[in-house]
Amino acid sequence: MIQRDLYDMLRKEYEWAMTKLKKVQKENELLRNQIEMVERESEYWEFQAKEIEKRKLKVEAELKLWKGTAP
Repeated sequence: MIQRDLYDMLRKEYEWAMTKLKKVQKENELLRNQIEMVERESEYWEFQAKEIEKRKLKVEAELKLWKGTAP
């Protein structure tokens, strides 16, 4: 009888551990997906910032030409 009780206890602990493991794995997957999304967004915004900087330099050069102060 003790072995049966021990078996039941161990089985319940195993089931609890597996349930917790599956939860953690699912959360891990969600977090990895979020990290990938943030990295993609970061690349996009870095590209946008570089494009804006290029346009700013172009507009500044045009302004200097317009003012007659270009080198």
